[in-house]
Amino acid sequence: LWSDHILICLSITKITITETIGPKEGWQVYSSAQDADGRCICTVVAPEQNLCSRDAKSRQLRQLLEKVQNMSQSIEVLNLRTQRDFQYVIKMENQMKGLRTKFRQIEDDRKSVMARNFQKGCTQ
Repeated sequence: LWSDHILICLSITKITITETIGPKEGWQVYSSAQDADGRCICTVVAPEQNLCSRDAKSRQLRQLLEKVQNMSQSIEVLNLRTQRDFQYVIKMENQMKGLRTKFRQIEDDRKSVMARNFQKGCTQ
């Protein structure tokens, strides 16, 4: 990408312009740097986006960006599904613990009833 940018630098001792570009030529400021006094010492300009819309590299970059955005959306959807599934598993785990407790209580009650019935049968 840097090969598509033109660097304009001004030295502190004298002004030198690597290449002059008119504002009507379809360039936009990409980045700039200032010295301690706030003077612009270096500016990077790039062609406007629409200027290179037919360029193969620009088309590839746009397609790659679309793929990255699609992949990001897919990952976000999968993350939401995973969170939802995880919450479901936690909920089911808690229900299973509750059922296990109820079954233990039922088993204890059954043993208690059997012991009482056995004692009644032995005392008669």
